[in-house]
Amino acid sequence: MEKVIFNSLVAHLNNNEIIVTEQYGYWSKSSTEKAAFDLMYEILEALNKKRFVGSIFFDFEKAFDCINHGILLAKLEFHGIIDRAYSLIKSCLENRYQRANVSNDSSNENNFSNWGRVNYGVPQGLILGPLLFLIYNNDLPKIPLKINLH
Repeated sequence: MEKVIFNSLVAHLNNNEIIVTEQYGYWSKSSTEKAAFDLMYEILEALNKKRFVGSIFFDFEKAFDCINHGILLAKLEFHGIIDRAYSLIKSCLENRYQRANVSNDSSNENNFSNWGRVNYGVPQGLILGPLLFLIYNNDLPKIPLKINLH
């Protein structure tokens, strides 16, 4: 069922050209090589025009664990992902609970923390995980950064 939702979402994102071209990860139309090529092209074009060149790189540590469910669901709706697909994704994310095993190695006893509600992140191993992450971060490359140096 998850693959059916995945394929439906990919078709919707492709048909409506929702994913920005500056998005390189987790998308079949892109690659690391394309990202490197585009970066070098932009740098060389700026240098040829005698412009200053600078860049900022972000490393999203544990990025999949930081996805806010409310924001992700709002973005899905904004992009026209509604009805059954939306409801299924929502049910997969909401009302999830987890606890941790807090045993020490010298004891054979299993001690667990209290159950806590999970409001962030996509479940590990989810086929939809990378695609949901892509949708969640899709608007980041559109943020313009212009600095005038005089």
